[in-house]
Amino acid sequence: MSTFLVGLLFSLIVTVLVVPRLRDWFKKIKVAQMVMRTGEHEPDHAAKAGTPTMGGAGFIPVVVIGFIILALITKNTSSTGWATLIAIVVFAIVGAFDDSIKVFNHRDEGLRFLPKLFAEIAAAILGVVVLALGKFDFFLSLPFGLGEWHSVIVYTLFTIFWLVGWSNATNLTDGLDGLASGTAIIAYVAYLVIAIVQGDMTMVLLDGLMIGALLGFMFFNHYPATIFMGDTGSLALGAGLAMNSLVLHHEWSILIIGFVFMVETLSVIIQVTSFHFFKKRIFLMTPIHHSFEKGGLTGNTEKPWNEWQVNFFFWGIGLIMAVIYLLIWFL
Repeated sequence: MSTFLVGLLFSLIVTVLVVPRLRDWFKKIKVAQMVMRTGEHEPDHAAKAGTPTMGGAGFIPVVVIGFIILALITKNTSSTGWATLIAIVVFAIVGAFDDSIKVFNHRDEGLRFLPKLFAEIAAAILGVVVLALGKFDFFLSLPFGLGEWHSVIVYTLFTIFWLVGWSNATNLTDGLDGLASGTAIIAYVAYLVIAIVQGDMTMVLLDGLMIGALLGFMFFNHYPATIFMGDTGSLALGAGLAMNSLVLHHEWSILIIGFVFMVETLSVIIQVTSFHFFKKRIFLMTPIHHSFEKGGLTGNTEKPWNEWQVNFFFWGIGLIMAVIYLLIWFL
C-alpha cells in the first residue's frame, strides 16, 4: 500500500506543478485545439477553440520518470510494469505526432491511418518482447470458464488487437472536458485493486502513478478545461488499461471495467454502419456522449445536458461497472 501512496503522491504533486507551466507555454506557441464542427444541430463547442491541447505531454512523462525512479528504488521491476510502461510511452508518442499534425498542419485527421496502425502494432509487439524477456507466462484466459490458451503467437495477436482497439476507444471518449480523465481514473483504480490482491507491486506502483497524474491533470482538465489531453494522453491511457488487463490475466475484465469506452466505440460503429447502408442515424450524434449533451437521457433536444451532467452520468456508469466486476468476477 505504501508503494501505491508514494507513487500517487509523487505524480499528483509533480503533475500539478508541471501542467500549468506546459499549458502556458503551449498557449504561447499556439498548440491549441481546433473546433472543426459546430452548428445549429450540434453542441456548441466554439468557445473551446484556442484551448491548449496535447496535455498528455504534461502527465505521461511524470508517470514514466516517476516509475523509472521509484521502481529502481523500491526494486519493483517485474516485466509486467516495464512492458506496460513501454506501451504507454509508444502510444503517447504516436498520439503526439497525431496532435502535432492537427495543430501545426491544420489537418483534422492527423496522422495517416497506416503509419498510425503500424506504429501501434509495433508498440504491442515490443511490449510482448519485454514480457518474454521477463519470462512472462503467455496464456490467454478464455471467457465463461473455457480454460486457457497457451500460445505466444495467439497472445501476441490478441495483444495487438487489444491495444489498438482500446487505445482508440479511449481516444473517442475524450470529447468533453474531463470525461476521459475521470473515466480512466475509475478504471485504473479497479486495476490497482486487482494488482494489490495479486501482489504485483510493479503494477501497483505504475497504476498508482497514473491515478495520481490523472488526478493532478483533472485540476486543469475539468469543465471548463484550460487544457485538453489530446491524442498524446488518450491513446496512452487506453494502451495502459489494455496492458493492465493482459498482464494481470484479467483480459476480458476491460469489457466491464472499460464499459464506457466500449459503448462510445460501439455507438460510432453503429452510427456509421446504419448511415452507410440505410441512410439513417440511430443516435443524435456520436460518440454517444454528444447525444446526451444534445438531448439528455430522453433524447429531447429541448432539454440538453451540460457537460457536468454528461460527465457525472458516464463517470457513474463507469464506477458501477467497475464495482460490479470487482465484487462479482474478482473479489
